Amino acid sequence: MSGEDFSTPERLLLTMHNMGVVHEKSSKTIQELAEMTKISLERLIGILTDTEKHGYVYSFTDVEGSRRYYLTGLGIIRICSTYT
Repeated sequence: MSGEDFSTPERLLLTMHNMGVVHEKSSKTIQELAEMTKISLERLIGILTDTEKHGYVYSFTDVEGSRRYYLTGLGIIRICSTYT
């Protein structure tokens, strides 16, 4: 299964998993995620909102006021389940 076989939300989760964006210290801004995934900012906002509602992604505001995102344990399970 290649990255092209995934839907856009799954591709985001897969990229976050593969890049180790799985805890606060490795969290990324939406701009960084857009660069990593080649997903437009507008589309990415919707995907992040939806995946956060499902508990796959967690977001927080850092000390500099930037919104940052990382994959949760449930998000890791979700993306790993695509291989089983």
